[in-house]
Amino acid sequence: MIRMRVVAALLVAAGALAGCSTGIPATAPPPSPTAEPNAAVGTATATTSAAEAGGPALTDTNGAAVPPAVADGVRRIDAALRSGTTASVRDLYEPSPGAAGWARTASRLDDPTHRARLVTALRNPPQPRPEIAYLYSDGDHGLGITGDGKLAFVGVGQKPRPASSGAAIPAGTYLGHGRSLAIDASGRGTYTFRTYDECPPDTPGVPCEYRGPEQVARVTLQVSGSNARVLTSNDEPEVPTGSTLPIASPRPGVVTIGRGDAATTFCGDGVSDQDCGA
Repeated sequence: MIRMRVVAALLVAAGALAGCSTGIPATAPPPSPTAEPNAAVGTATATTSAAEAGGPALTDTNGAAVPPAVADGVRRIDAALRSGTTASVRDLYEPSPGAAGWARTASRLDDPTHRARLVTALRNPPQPRPEIAYLYSDGDHGLGITGDGKLAFVGVGQKPRPASSGAAIPAGTYLGHGRSLAIDASGRGTYTFRTYDECPPDTPGVPCEYRGPEQVARVTLQVSGSNARVLTSNDEPEVPTGSTLPIASPRPGVVTIGRGDAATTFCGDGVSDQDCGA
């Protein structure tokens, strides 16, 4: 009897255990939480990418695209400035008249502060300039770029030279006996004069007055401050291309070109000066 009760109790217990194992559904482990993106990291990455994607300005202040050679040159200069490998710019450096040599320019480019300002300058639309091609500037820092993408000069905040009295030449037309000078607002000038040479000329290379008294000599100039650089000339013996002539305005309406006894004087409209001739 006791044995039967024990067996019955064991069977009941076994059934209860079986019911517990099959009647209660298994609970799945909670899912792993999904990692939230780091907003700060994402923002920093986007900002860095945007900065890296930015490059030099390739449209000038007039809204015109710069030539392909200029675009290629400024990209190379920009990459060198940002990486600090400024020695790679040396083969692009063709200094304009009066610009510093490479050694001095390289020392400027080696300064991280100057490099940062010049990189900023390259992101501003360049100004078309007659004496070079384009000027990229940021305040007192700037780079001059030629039409074929060469680096003409680097400005890093040098103090401007004081202008001497009479150095600024107002735009206008100035006349003298057998000569004339016209200067526009950009400083580009045209200088014509008589050679008083009949044909054939006594000196090779001098234009002759084959139709009688006429201003047959023609010179184009670029006036900057107290200097006039000769861009073209058909009278090489007298005014060679590439030379620089001093130019001044000693008094209102009067302009002189040349040195000493070789200086030529021109007068503006309504101005009388004995050196301007009849």
